[in-house]
Amino acid sequence: MCGRFLAWERQETLRAAPAAKIQEEHRQCLKWLLGLTRLLHSLAADPEFPDKSLADELEGRLLQLESSWRMFYEAMPARQAEELLNEVFPNEP
Repeated sequence: MCGRFLAWERQETLRAAPAAKIQEEHRQCLKWLLGLTRLLHSLAADPEFPDKSLADELEGRLLQLESSWRMFYEAMPARQAEELLNEVFPNEP
């Protein structure tokens, strides 16, 4: 499910300027998918859970989803972005 969501995210929000409806759908889906993945990860991380590899896989997916959330909904302020760009590319116009 996470893989399908991330593929949809790339197609609908990163490759094109999404409509407001798509943006809201993305936010809601990502919010709920993050919650569900956190819940499943907490269960799979229990020392008595029979499949240890599942906790690792869920942790990786959780990192991907959290990265998406930060990218879309915790954007760097414009001034900070400009300062960073000037620091990295000091002689660019």
